[in-house]
Amino acid sequence: MLDEVDLQILQVLQSNSRISFSELGRSVGLSATAARNRINSLVSRGIITKLGAELDWVKIGWPIQSLLLIRTEHGKAEAVTKQLQKIPQILSITKTAGNVDLVVRLLATGVSDFTTLLHKSLSKISDITSINTLMVLDEVNNTPPLLSDAK
Repeated sequence: MLDEVDLQILQVLQSNSRISFSELGRSVGLSATAARNRINSLVSRGIITKLGAELDWVKIGWPIQSLLLIRTEHGKAEAVTKQLQKIPQILSITKTAGNVDLVVRLLATGVSDFTTLLHKSLSKISDITSINTLMVLDEVNNTPPLLSDAK
């Protein structure tokens, strides 16, 4: 279970994962050592799975971002997922239920790069039956805040 202090720590880390233990401790009413121990506990329990940087893909040369809604042959989503994981421009693959089997987040350096990815990489995966492409215009909220009543 998460207590109120754990939830506060998670909220602070979501907004700034580079905060020092002493700053974190002050913001949640703990010592630096206690804050570090809490984080270590959250990591060992699998609640915190990764800390990292949020990147501006446009500024580093990847201005085209799209979501691909992929349908696969029945029972082949796992095989398709393994093949998709080999494509470095794919940021994420989400398995879904409903009208599509996978939602893939893909980056490209431009329209021609995107077209090449579709025609030379994705079209060669035989177990894909359809791809519906959504171009991302703007990312409004990439990391939603932790719900304060989540437990």
